[in-house]
Amino acid sequence: MANSKKVEKMTCTDYCPTFGDVYRALPEPPKAPKQAFVEEIAQLCMCSQQTVRMWIQGTQRPDALKRKLIAERLGYSEEQLFPTPLCDQ
Repeated sequence: MANSKKVEKMTCTDYCPTFGDVYRALPEPPKAPKQAFVEEIAQLCMCSQQTVRMWIQGTQRPDALKRKLIAERLGYSEEQLFPTPLCDQ
């Protein structure tokens, strides 16, 4: 029994991926845990990643609402995560 479908001529674009196709087909690498943490906290608090990094470094302190959100998300007390400085120098 012969196949009655006509085979069309294929061109290179039908089966050759472009450079961009090859790049897009690469798997996404997993994010570094610290980067993922910063991104998650920034999204939770609706602020920039740079702001979260400043909180981590202690150069800024989140407001009360953001401290509460972070503490609830991480399962620690606000006082533990964001201790009040003994003195402002």
